[in-house]
Amino acid sequence: MLGVEAIRTAQEKFGKKPLTGEQVRWGLENLNLTAERFKELGLENELQPIKISCADHEGTRTGRIQTWDGKKWNIASDWITADDSIIAPMVKEAAAKYAAEKNITTGCLMTN
Repeated sequence: MLGVEAIRTAQEKFGKKPLTGEQVRWGLENLNLTAERFKELGLENELQPIKISCADHEGTRTGRIQTWDGKKWNIASDWITADDSIIAPMVKEAAAKYAAEKNITTGCLMTN
């Protein structure tokens, strides 16, 4: 669903035509799925709203635990929010190390 919505977002900007990889990436990096959009998609209350950007590829840091009873998934927790004060520095450090090892420049490929 996220991939299809990213393509839909990219086509809104670049036209309803076959897209390049960079255009689809732009769609992913500009994805904004509201509660209303989830309702339109039949996914009401399944996910929290997600707004992704080049600087924030996660868009949301919430989740909940589900269990499988052999027939269906059952929600087993309330929404849980990640602690960015702990996770963000770890992600930044790992990303910087990876970029240095691979000799790559970080940042968006396409501007908004």
